[in-house]
Amino acid sequence: MLHGQLKPWAQEHKFNYARLIEIKKLEEETQAVLLQRLMAHFQFPTELLRIIVHQSRRHFFMFTSLENLARFKAELHLFDNPPFDAPASPNTPN
Repeated sequence: MLHGQLKPWAQEHKFNYARLIEIKKLEEETQAVLLQRLMAHFQFPTELLRIIVHQSRRHFFMFTSLENLARFKAELHLFDNPPFDAPASPNTPN
């Protein structure tokens, strides 16, 4: 997102703007919960798993179904490899 676009996006999707701004400052636990909420908002329900690895807490997200995992992978693939006939983003420099 370009500068100035986060606040309208947060309002449109009913997220707390101030909370999103502070993501970089948050503890990993809070980041994990926020990420889980964002995933659910975009129709990717997950279960948050907290596992200690090498004396450090790690967070893992388990999709609630194989179909959701496959759909998520497909959307990531489209994001990384847009179709050739997709319109150019207005934010793309010429």
